[in-house]
Amino acid sequence: MKVGKFFTMLSIFVMVSAAVFADEAYDVMKKFTTLDVPDFSQATLNLEIIEKNGKVEKRTMMQYGRKVNGLKATVFDFKSPANVKDTRVLQSEKSEKDDDRWIYLPELKTSRRIPTAERSKQFVGCEFTYNDMSIRHVDDDTHEMISPNESVTINGSTNGANYGSATYNCWKIKSTPKKKSEVEYSFRYSWIDKNTYLPVKMEYYDKKDPNVLLKTFIIEKIDNVKGESGKNYVLRRSCFIENHKTGRKTRVMAANEVFDKKLSAGYFTQNWLQTGKAK
Repeated sequence: MKVGKFFTMLSIFVMVSAAVFADEAYDVMKKFTTLDVPDFSQATLNLEIIEKNGKVEKRTMMQYGRKVNGLKATVFDFKSPANVKDTRVLQSEKSEKDDDRWIYLPELKTSRRIPTAERSKQFVGCEFTYNDMSIRHVDDDTHEMISPNESVTINGSTNGANYGSATYNCWKIKSTPKKKSEVEYSFRYSWIDKNTYLPVKMEYYDKKDPNVLLKTFIIEKIDNVKGESGKNYVLRRSCFIENHKTGRKTRVMAANEVFDKKLSAGYFTQNWLQTGKAK
């Protein structure tokens, strides 16, 4: 009888602990997905697409963002090279339905909506997908705490970068999509830095074989930036992703950032997609 009671109480303890860890994982991911961002932002994004053979293609685009009633809208405007120049992408959060995403292709002189089924595809030919270029809603996944206290060192001095190394104290969380058809992976692990709540590392596992590592994402450098309002923001200065199946890699580096300087609402319209002009 005593043994039975012991195992019963142990089982209860395990179940309660699991529930607490699940709640903690959800809370951590909710904090990450709702980090404070400027009401207005603009920056130059420099992309490096690194082929398996080491060949590097460089691209430059402008990014503009705004937040209204807690909902974020972001636009990307490619400036170079010539084969992608004037390609533009608009992403708008919606409160009670799927986000809107549109792309303008200059060779077709038309814009089209990017359906949910296509958002797991490459973002204008790089290893980031359209899903990667935005933050998933916390309720789109189930979250499990793998480790509440894990150290991870990020080497930011590989593949042509020179950011040095940094070690972070993290939560390690497993996130599994509720709608697997919307993403290109079966689940992902995130190492969330306890100071910034940013995912300094993420691993994505293959959709067909969950034992196979598909992609690895790291934040190579984090900066603190003061906006024109005087508020401080955390900036992912350089992000890097590697596709282990194809051997292709992509780096995105932010420069010339300006936060809290008002932007015209015209940037976040269909007219801007077509013309590149914000009235």
